[in-house]
Formats: sequence, structure tokens, C-alpha cells
Amino acid sequence: MRSLCVTTSISLLLTATCFHLTYAQVYPADFAQVLVANVIPNPTVMAFAPDGRIFVAQQNGNLWVIKDNAKLATPFIDLTVNSSGERGLIGIALDPDFSINNYLYLYYTVPGASAHNRISRFTANGDVAETGSELIILELDPLSSATNHNGGAMHFGKDGKLYVAIGENANPANAQNLNTYHGKLLRINKDGSVPDGNPFTTGSEQRKRVWAYGLRNPYTFAVHPETGRILLNDVGQSGWEEINDATTGGKNFGWPTTEGAFNQTTYPNFTNPIYAYPHGADDGEGCAITGGTFFNPTTTNYPSGYVGRYFFQDLCNKWINTLDLSGSNAVRASFATAIAGNALSITLGNDGNLYYLSRSAGALYKIIYNNTTAPFITNQPADLVISEGQVANFSVTALGTTPLTYRWQKNGVNIPGATSATFVINNAALADNGEYRVIVSNISGDVTSTEATLTVMLNVIPVAEIITPVLGSTYVAGTDIDFSGSGTDVEDGPLAASALSWAINFHHDTHNHDQPAIDGVSSGSFLVPNEGETSDNVWYRIILTVTDSRGSTGKDSVDVNPQKSTLNFATNPPGLQITLDGQPLETPASVVSVEGILRSIGIITPQVKDDVTYSFESWSNGGAQTQSLATPADDITLTAQFSTIVGTEANLYDGIISLFPNPSRQDHVTVSIPSSREQMVKIRLVDLLSRDIVAIQKELHAGDNPVPFYYGKINKGMYSIVVELADKTISKRLVVSD
Repeated sequence: MRSLCVTTSISLLLTATCFHLTYAQVYPADFAQVLVANVIPNPTVMAFAPDGRIFVAQQNGNLWVIKDNAKLATPFIDLTVNSSGERGLIGIALDPDFSINNYLYLYYTVPGASAHNRISRFTANGDVAETGSELIILELDPLSSATNHNGGAMHFGKDGKLYVAIGENANPANAQNLNTYHGKLLRINKDGSVPDGNPFTTGSEQRKRVWAYGLRNPYTFAVHPETGRILLNDVGQSGWEEINDATTGGKNFGWPTTEGAFNQTTYPNFTNPIYAYPHGADDGEGCAITGGTFFNPTTTNYPSGYVGRYFFQDLCNKWINTLDLSGSNAVRASFATAIAGNALSITLGNDGNLYYLSRSAGALYKIIYNNTTAPFITNQPADLVISEGQVANFSVTALGTTPLTYRWQKNGVNIPGATSATFVINNAALADNGEYRVIVSNISGDVTSTEATLTVMLNVIPVAEIITPVLGSTYVAGTDIDFSGSGTDVEDGPLAASALSWAINFHHDTHNHDQPAIDGVSSGSFLVPNEGETSDNVWYRIILTVTDSRGSTGKDSVDVNPQKSTLNFATNPPGLQITLDGQPLETPASVVSVEGILRSIGIITPQVKDDVTYSFESWSNGGAQTQSLATPADDITLTAQFSTIVGTEANLYDGIISLFPNPSRQDHVTVSIPSSREQMVKIRLVDLLSRDIVAIQKELHAGDNPVPFYYGKINKGMYSIVVELADKTISKRLVVSD
């Protein structure tokens, strides 16, 4: 494949930027990555057709077909989508009978006032979608202003059902709410209806489609081609990335209460990940798990030791790791490092090779194994178009018995001293124009690369200038950021708006969330969501790229940082817990937050500290028990007031109210309640997150009242029986065992 590099100017730094980028990747011996196709900005996901074609989705709504190692000129389909943040065209699944019915399923964000994600079926007509063939399978729940955590992965299981992974839309409470699709893995029929065998058979339509829940942003998952095992890759928040086994329906993976591995005794109703890796900067650490695949090919030339492993990748740290799943515990091993940036969607191809996408390179790569002695070129030198005075950089990568030697040539003539894998021309001149190639040799033979054309132009690099926002600008969530800029060129003069392109990148910790460029405008604005990422280590980078009539580009950029304030939390008495965005938080606590961002603040009630049970009374701001608070401009302190529950100490009620049996192995207990008069009582069964499971009301008479309390079949673990009388509330612990 011939690739092209073009001139780029960033401030005062002149470089040659290639559409085909060569990375100093590190693979095991005899492995290498090979470019399959490029010029695919913001790729999101891919899928293989039985005939070997590769469907690659672009976030902006284009679905491309890669055929015979080349991207076709016409997209399979061009959907109108909302591509803000992590929205857009983000899921593909081919029907198991694709060879017969040509059905293909897409997951994309519908634009408009009520933005939401949609699953639709399309019919292929050769390499394009049949006009008018869209059949809407399922409309998902409305999205908030948060543009992240959409999930989008889709695969058919061995049972013929379509599994769909959906993020919690940056609202952690959604993950535990079975009446919304957000934060779930769904299992549906091909037509979107509810199939037999799902774990929740009654209730809302959303609940009946849920296969697993308690998920944050399950961006990818994989189905074992032989056993049907489902491993779900859930992107974490601040500490851990998870791989969860969702083969069996009904599992709760714990978000937002847990992240990473946890003590099963503490949370008996949650399921631990089979593997979790921490955030960090080393191999095996990262920021976001963005791909995973079972390596069980029909045929492959990879060494047999890799068959049966689970390959997975991280967005930030440019590595691919493997899991050995043969034992009771998953065992991690390193496979590759320093691969192309912002990698995602690692997939096993029909040919027995691994493939993955790179958002940084806008490219599709294949990982090959070639246990050869003679030299074999894996990445060819690329054509290069630059301006006079710039640096020209050619490179090649090759496999073969080492040592390898290199001999670069211009127009078929050896270049003195050009004997490494890269060849650099500093301060290129018109006389350097020509055809460049390299001969790679070792003891077993040699191979000659394809020729790369160097074109040096008498052309001054255009200058990009961002006018607004100015350096040092700040933002508040929920408000607009305006941008404007211009481009000038010595040869062309002032550049028209059509020559301008804007990138709005949202940075979070060590990674960024890019999105499709805004082309052809000299000014505009975008709304900063007031829901979504709650970290304070965030900012926007606005990049303006201008292109002159000869294709040379210049860039300018500016960072816009958030205004922040501190949320201080306390309880009275001190040391009790609250919840912040659904996660338990020990008080006192101080949290730095971006101004304007909505934070969900709640209470765990009742809760026990030092053998005393406390019940929530009020917040110091007069808000509801669970409230949504826009982070104010000034620091704020919120105090939760609790009262002691009468009956939890040595008093009449604690001494007489009893549960039998406790622990219980039945579907009910008897609650014995003394009463000095006739009155109504309400009895509730709540879990450790203070969620009601079942409740009854009953009239008491004077004297002892044995009340049968039926709760049905529930998971084993610790619960609370809350007895609400006219003048007091008493909480008793109930242990449900096998």
C-alpha cells in the first residue's frame, strides 16, 4: 500500500506528518504489525464478514468496507449521527446468517432534541447498504447532556441472540436501576424483542431485556467462538479496569459501589471481575480497556501457545496483554508495547491474525507472525510531500534473521552512509526530489522495499491563528465555549473558512476524548456538558488546522481549563457515610469539583457505627435525601444530620423485637413486635445500599405480634429489616444463607 505524508506546521516546529505512521512497536520475536488501511479518522469498531471483508465504523457515521487490503472509495453507508463526545456510530454486528440474508446491525446516536442511541438492521447490497433498508430494532433510553459512557459493543452469542453493551451515560445510579438500559448488557432477539431465558421475566420492558448490570462503560466485549463464554470489558473510573464474566445471566458487577476486585463477603450480591488491572503508566496498567478478543482461530500460523488466550488492550499505554484462562485464576502476560496510539477494538480476523484500530493514526493494523530467515518487510516507506527547508523522514520495518542491514537508494543509486532503518534529510531542497527505496539484507538474502516519492515544494507553510478563546481562558460546565480563528498563507493570502478545520478534544487525566473535526468554519461554539465526567483533572484543547492550496498545513492550539471549587462533606455525629455520585464516601471529606458539574449526593440509611444505628434526618442545605447539586462558584460545606434509632440500644424494643429464624434459609421470617396499643406498622426489607426489596403494612394489637414477613427468593447476604412504628423506627440485621 502506498501512503502519503504531508507538510505540517505547529507553531514554529516544522515536521512531515504521515497518514501512514510507523511506530517503534515492540512485539515478541517474529511478530510485527502491518498497515491494512488508513485515512479513517476517529474509527470506533470493526467487524469481519465471512468473505473476508472488514467493516470499519467511523464516529461521524460513515461505515467503510476494507476489501483486499484497501478502503473502498464509497462508504457502505453514511448515517446522520450525533458524534459529540463518545457518541456516534459505535457498534457493529453481522447477522450469523449474513452470507444468506446480508443483514448487518448498527448502534448509533440519533441526533436532535431527544438524543438517544438506536439499534437498527440494514441489508447489504454488495459493498453498500440497500437504499431504504433500515429497520429500527430497538430505541434505547434518552441520553442526558453527558456525552460519554455510551458503550455500543454488539455481538451475537452462540445461542443466536444479540447481546448489546450499554454505558450508564455518566450517571452511576443508572447501573443499578433495572428499569433503564443504561449501564447494562442486554440480550435480545434479532427483532429487538425479549427472548426466553432472560433472568428478569417481569416488570418494565427495559428490565426484561437486561442480561447483566452494575456496569459503568462496557465499551467492548467478546464471545468465545466455541463455548459461548462472554467476557465483558468495563472501563473504570479512578482506579481499575475490569474484565467480567457475563456468560450467566443476572449478574450484578457492582458499579458504582465497587470498582475492581472486592471482598465477596462484604458484597455477597455482586460478582467479582475475573481480572482487573490498575491505573498507572506501566505495561499492564492503563486508563481504559478498549478491546478484548478470544484467540481461538480456525487456522493460524501463530505459535500454539497463544491459542486459547484472551487478548486485551488499553487506550492510553499502547500495550496488548494476554490472559491465560486455563486455570482457576486468570494469569496475565505481556504481548506488545509501544503500539499505535489510542488503540481499540482488537479482533481476531478470519485469517487467524489479530487486527486492531488506532484513533491516533486513523488506521487499521494487522499483527502478523512470520518465522522467516530471509528479510520480510512489514511496513514500507511512505510518499512524502514537504516544503523546502523541512525535514524528510523515511523508515521501514522488517522481520528476518538478525542482524539486518539496510541500504537506502535514491533513483536506484546507493546513498552514502544511509544504512539504518530510517533515512533522514534535514533541510530538504528541490534537488532532493526523487524516488527512494531501501534494500534490507541478512545472511539468508535480501528484499527491496517499494519506492517512495519525495516531493519538495517551493511553498511557505500556512499560519493558523486562534483568536478566541485566548490563552488562559477558563470555563464553567453547562456554558458555551466560543472559538474563532483564521489562516494566512504567503502564496494564497488569507485562507477561506473552507480551509479551516477544528478539533475539540476533551482531556481527562492521562488521556483525551477526541471527536470528529468541525470543518469549513472560521468560528463557532460548543456546549460544555454539566453531566458526565466528574473528575477535576480535565480540560479542553482546541486545535485549529489550516490547509493551503498545495496541501500544506499549519496548526495552532489553546487549552481551556475549568474553574473549580471544593465540596466539603460532614455528618452529625461525625464519621458516617454519604454517597457521592452513587459511591460510598467516608466523612469528613473534601472533593474538588468543576464549577457547574452536577453531582449526585445521597445518604446510606440506616447505618451502624460503634454498635449504634443511625437514621438520616436532614441536609444542612434543606435538600432532599438524594439530591442533585450543581457545583457552585464558591466552596461549600454540606452536613448530613442523623438521629439515633430508638431500639438499637438496651431498651424495650431492642430487647423484645426479634427475627426468627436468623440466619434464614427460607423465603420468610417471623418478626415479633410488641405493642402497647393498636397501631399500624410498616416492615421493609432493604439491602446494604438502602434499596427497598419488599415492604408490607399490618395492623398491630396490644401485646405481642408475631408477623410473618415473606420476601421470596433473594440472594444470600446481609440485609436489614426496618420496622416503622408511629413514634420510632427500629432496624434489625437479617442474614440470608443457603
